Amino acid sequence: MNKAIIIVLLTFLTFSCTDINQTENTVAKIKSLRAENDSLKKIVEEVNSKYVFDSISFREIYGKNNNYGRNADFEVELLVVGYNPNKSYFVKYDSIVDGQKINPDTLPQSNGGFKYKTKLTEEINNIWIEMDMVNEYGQEKQGVLHESIRTKN
Repeated sequence: MNKAIIIVLLTFLTFSCTDINQTENTVAKIKSLRAENDSLKKIVEEVNSKYVFDSISFREIYGKNNNYGRNADFEVELLVVGYNPNKSYFVKYDSIVDGQKINPDTLPQSNGGFKYKTKLTEEINNIWIEMDMVNEYGQEKQGVLHESIRTKN
């Protein structure tokens, strides 16, 4: 009978030690995962505070006063344009009446640039453009751009 009790006690102690070791390993693993999770949260917070782009292009804009004479000063502005090809759009419209855009036109995108043409038919020509820069990560930007162009007589 004593042998059976000793065997049962030894088995119980062995399993108890194994459980203690597993518990200690689990606690250490949880601490490690919490530290990793905290550092990943910091990275995500940092990414979400920035503008994130899928693509990038370069533009050069020649100065409006450039001439091509010998010894003339020549100015060029180089732009780095970050953009998201399928997630951003600009919509040009003439005005808003009863909450509806009049003559809306989604501007085509080319390497991060949105071009539009308009005919200056009035003394003062108003141009309205809705901007919507959407992104899965990082900052988003929405707004309305307004420009008034006065024509010469």
